[in-house]
Amino acid sequence: MRTVRDARGISWICLEMPVVPVDYRVVATASPTDVIAVECNSGAEHVLVLLAPGRDDHMTDDELSATITSATR
Repeated sequence: MRTVRDARGISWICLEMPVVPVDYRVVATASPTDVIAVECNSGAEHVLVLLAPGRDDHMTDDELSATITSATR
């Protein structure tokens, strides 16, 4: 679990899902690298993003926030 705050000041709680949901499997299998599904929820908004495994080791809070913001558009 990881919590980040976006540019609007909204806090997001992000959790790695045990499997990629069926609706995202086509996109996941088309990725040139392995991906995992991460669900992020602000309480009012919800997004699912596909990220590289080990994202916690290399992705900064700003990068994760930007990824969430891109997915909510």
